[in-house]
Amino acid sequence: MSDHDQDQDKAPESLPAVLSAEQAERVRKALAPVVAARTLWKVADTIGYAPMYVQAFLRGQIACTLHFATHVAHALDVEVEALVRGDAP
Repeated sequence: MSDHDQDQDKAPESLPAVLSAEQAERVRKALAPVVAARTLWKVADTIGYAPMYVQAFLRGQIACTLHFATHVAHALDVEVEALVRGDAP
């Protein structure tokens, strides 16, 4: 196996377009206290999603897409990978 092949083996796995239930729960866990502290409307505006969408996500009524998680990560000033792994503060 060449060095190039070994480097590819170490590459991080990409995230799916729709996150797993476990990954979505990690995003929800990071987002909920921020919404409680700042109000749904302000957080939704910061994320760039409608308040009803954010509320439905927090209630577990809709799936968490990678696009949504990325916007949440930016609002929380963390990397999306850290957010999905549960490493976000």
